[in-house]
Amino acid sequence: MARPRHPNKELEAVLRDAESRRWRGERRKKYYKMYCPCADKHFKTVKLTPSGANYLKDLLGQLRRATCWEEQEL
Repeated sequence: MARPRHPNKELEAVLRDAESRRWRGERRKKYYKMYCPCADKHFKTVKLTPSGANYLKDLLGQLRRATCWEEQEL
């Protein structure tokens, strides 16, 4: 079954980018949970209702800093 779309266009783009990098995403009650395909089992949550104006920038920074996001090429 296909993943439901995120209501925020910018965050939907991040989720689609994650899927193109072979991350697995699933919808929970108030957030999406993304799982990295690497052996280290990284994961990240993406809220349905972002908490602030810098949420997208902070999310991308956390993905680059704390996961193998940059190591996985498209």
